[in-house]
Amino acid sequence: MKSVLTTLLCLTAPLLAAGQSPKLATVRVVPEQIKLLDVRRPHSLLVLGTTDDGYTLDLGSQAKFSSADEKIARVDAQGWVHPVASGKTEIHVQTGEQRFLVAVEVDLPAERRVLSFRHEVMPALSKAGCNMGACHGYSLGKNGFKLSLRGSDPDQDFAAITREVFGRRVNPAVPEASILISKPQGDVPHEGGVRFKKGSLVANTLIDWVRDGTPGDIKDERQVVRVTLTPATLVLQPQQRHQLQLTAEYSDGTVRDVTKWGIFTANNTQFAEVGDDGLVTAGDAGETAIVARFERTFAATSIIVLPTGKDFTPVPVPEQNLVDRPVIEKLNRLKITPSPLASDEEFLRRVYLDLIGIQPKPDEIRAFTSSSDPNKRLQTIDDLLQRPEFVDHWSLKWGDLLQNSRNSVSSPSMFLFREFIRGAVAENMPLDQFAKHILTAKGGAADDPASVYFAISKDANDTVERSTQVFCGVRMLCARCHTHPMENWTQGDYYGLASFFSQVNTRADTRLPGVQNAKIVQLNLAAGLAMNPRTNRPQPPQFLGGSPVTVTTGNDRRLQYADWLTSPDNPFFARGLVNRIWSYFFHRGIIEPVDDIRSTNPPINPALLEALTKDFVAHKFDVRHLMRTIVTSQTYQRTSLPLPTNRHDEQNFSHAIPRRIAAESLLDCLVQATGVPEAISGAPAGFRAAQLPDANVTSPFLNLFGKPQRMEACECERDNQSNMLQALHFINGGSILGKAQNGNGRPATIVKQKLPDAEQVTELFLWTLARQPSPDELKLGVDHLQAYGDKRAEALQDLMWALLNSKDFLLVH
Repeated sequence: MKSVLTTLLCLTAPLLAAGQSPKLATVRVVPEQIKLLDVRRPHSLLVLGTTDDGYTLDLGSQAKFSSADEKIARVDAQGWVHPVASGKTEIHVQTGEQRFLVAVEVDLPAERRVLSFRHEVMPALSKAGCNMGACHGYSLGKNGFKLSLRGSDPDQDFAAITREVFGRRVNPAVPEASILISKPQGDVPHEGGVRFKKGSLVANTLIDWVRDGTPGDIKDERQVVRVTLTPATLVLQPQQRHQLQLTAEYSDGTVRDVTKWGIFTANNTQFAEVGDDGLVTAGDAGETAIVARFERTFAATSIIVLPTGKDFTPVPVPEQNLVDRPVIEKLNRLKITPSPLASDEEFLRRVYLDLIGIQPKPDEIRAFTSSSDPNKRLQTIDDLLQRPEFVDHWSLKWGDLLQNSRNSVSSPSMFLFREFIRGAVAENMPLDQFAKHILTAKGGAADDPASVYFAISKDANDTVERSTQVFCGVRMLCARCHTHPMENWTQGDYYGLASFFSQVNTRADTRLPGVQNAKIVQLNLAAGLAMNPRTNRPQPPQFLGGSPVTVTTGNDRRLQYADWLTSPDNPFFARGLVNRIWSYFFHRGIIEPVDDIRSTNPPINPALLEALTKDFVAHKFDVRHLMRTIVTSQTYQRTSLPLPTNRHDEQNFSHAIPRRIAAESLLDCLVQATGVPEAISGAPAGFRAAQLPDANVTSPFLNLFGKPQRMEACECERDNQSNMLQALHFINGGSILGKAQNGNGRPATIVKQKLPDAEQVTELFLWTLARQPSPDELKLGVDHLQAYGDKRAEALQDLMWALLNSKDFLLVH
């Protein structure tokens, strides 16, 4: 049997490269049973194969389909099953020597159903692109015809089509002559061009609906509750093709194949493209996702494209390690060998920068590298988690995310909120308690410093957007004005969240006369709900992705929201925070961007995210435990030096990807390396950059290197990219040269120690790059010093300048 299937595989060019003889590991037909309820709604069958080396195959074009009773259901050569009459039958599927039976039940109504406006006409308009933002979905419409954006409001669209301009957009007497059909079909001039062809599924659907008298089903309560793309993951070779199947599940439990109605897009067309019918064509080696939308509901399939012909030996999978197991399992599937562990010096500098935001000092480096203790890495991690610099480093990050700034609140309020954050980090307050305290705070800053969070918000809408982005990793801004373009968030979802915060208001704190921006947060328990501008009605409170919530009059609605938010069952809170924390130790999140989590932006390693999230909840949202779990893993501790098989991998954590050090850490490292403090206007003397209370200080260096101004609750406000101005600043900037040439700086100090040349070079390397020089670097350094003769201080200054301008200093690697 296998030999026949192998022959079949070899005929499916270009599915597999010439000269290979892959073996089928599994074959299956999806779905195993079908229920058909409407003659207009056929259902497709997929014949899916998997090779023994993990590639996915679409065997549908080689399969043979037949119906046991064509009077009940017939099947075409492409595997589409069409209902004929009520009853039960079977579809026979043969591929090679394997045969499968698919049970089919047909239950047709006694009378022909008229077409549904909501479930047929609206998808047709979406498929044709009529309700896109660039077309009639534009907020002002086009040429007097306005549709809801991406079909978010069927009631509005039904009225616009059948009632506006005296109903002239439809012509029941001659349906083909309806403006709704003739213009996008190209029969008459149309600014949007031809949107569908004559005789197409879209055209026939619209014609039939008009012929039926444009019936409306405004009272139809059925809704799409879920759409599913099959397969959920594809592993393909370049240029291989594979058909996807899109099914919709409705609130009444029925399931419908909507592949022909879905809108398909590829997140990155370099790695895969997808046609209007859901046919995927693999591109270059890499990873992406195919996103499908039907009736404003989304699903995604992960696409992995792998080249062929690689000799690969799988790496043993760690059985117990929480991080390494899912990472290695995926790398083995991708045929990527992970890089070995980093050297002691490479690890030490990386973990210092990531956990406390500063490089290790020479004595710390020497002690660590000379130790033979097998647990020294673990011990160092535990020590760093208790350092005061840890509090500085992570308080700074939370201050950025919570937008604590004197630009929004008074100076006393900002400092009190800062101390609340620092105290929470210092005592390792569980993040569920941290979030709950902040989101239920009230009073003035002196009463409860966490209340400053609400004083920063402009209104309830601002609080919705800030809290969901920080604590859920979800961007809700788009849903304020219209349905979210890439997720099933509606204005109802947005203003349902706003209703939890509509009791909150702020006023000037009269206890602090003359203090600018001094605010007190109050609750008006009798306040109404947020108004939904689409319905112009109060929006009942509802949790993100949930149904309306019953609230008790006279109670603080935020308490109910905070309990939901921090519940272990909440699909957003723990997952979003785990993803965010992970991103601080790597070049990306498991989902990227970290604060744009949605169904159309799937995680790069779902099993990894799931394992970490489950462990985070089990340990009661202990953030230090989460960090310790991450940095003790082999995945985190791998070297940044790539191997031939992982050189092009920048997504799957097979080796460390160098990242530019953040602005504050870079300045603190510069100060430590040179021994010359930085004078920052508006900050107390001796403050490190990590200790600055907000961005309301004057520091051209920090501004140049991307310190956020705390105007947005978004990681994107911090700019960790490199640019030419930064390079020029290090090469010619007065602050860099001044520190290197300072009479009390590191070069001057080393000269005074009168060390041998080799030790002077080594000392300078340890202070700047946190490592010993290589033999070649040591020789070059010694030759450089000796070339300067008696100008030893100048020689060391020049050497330090060169080291500070190296990638080794500027990058976490």
